[in-house]
Amino acid sequence: MAADTARPAGSSLPVCIAHRGDSVRAPENTLRAFAQALELGATWLELDVHHVHDRLLVIHDETVDRTTDGTGPLSAHSLAELRALDAGEGERIPFLEEVLELACGRARVNVELKGPGTAAPTVAVLQTAMRDGRCRPEQVVVSSFGWDRLAEVRRLAPDLPIAPLIGKGAGGEVIEVADRLGAEAIHISRWSARQRLVNAAHQRGLAVRVFTVNREWEYDLMLRLGVDGFFTDDPLRALTWGAQAPVLV
Repeated sequence: MAADTARPAGSSLPVCIAHRGDSVRAPENTLRAFAQALELGATWLELDVHHVHDRLLVIHDETVDRTTDGTGPLSAHSLAELRALDAGEGERIPFLEEVLELACGRARVNVELKGPGTAAPTVAVLQTAMRDGRCRPEQVVVSSFGWDRLAEVRRLAPDLPIAPLIGKGAGGEVIEVADRLGAEAIHISRWSARQRLVNAAHQRGLAVRVFTVNREWEYDLMLRLGVDGFFTDDPLRALTWGAQAPVLV
């Protein structure tokens, strides 16, 4: 696969990916968080989706307790009840389509598949956005810790960019999986970011993006390792590290 398409030609700077939007200053995974990240100059957004009542909700947890004024599992609520919850500062849990409407053409969108049954509905929503001309394939990437979900995405949409996620203790298996899936990148924990792994991925033509980098010394380390992108909760600060300028997608 080609190198990271959102990285400026000739630049050694990794791209800054707003993790759940500007989640330091706004409620995570809300339209406000994503809009603020775009206003700051972020050209990548990351979000999480769960499939509930035949819709894709942008929320990280499978329960609403942590991020809304509600309680209990997503599945215990009707869609109307979920949409009526306060996700912070009056924000609502958005649908994936709403975030795409906001961001497509302005930023690349990383959709992380969190819950079961998310692969096919996500492909359907993304393909509809592409048919409507709102998004191009290169403006999205689908990631997941559930590699079987990515295999389903690949089967349903051979040209859709995908990236397997792996946490602490990542090894060469993630590269093998990425190769097998025809992925464009691997997304790894900062605790797993080692020079050997980064080099091996680059030798296979895979971009390396690291989560979650919230301190400047962590960014400096990622810069030395030569990673292609990093996820951060604080895009305002992160965009200033290394005098990093916004990158057009």
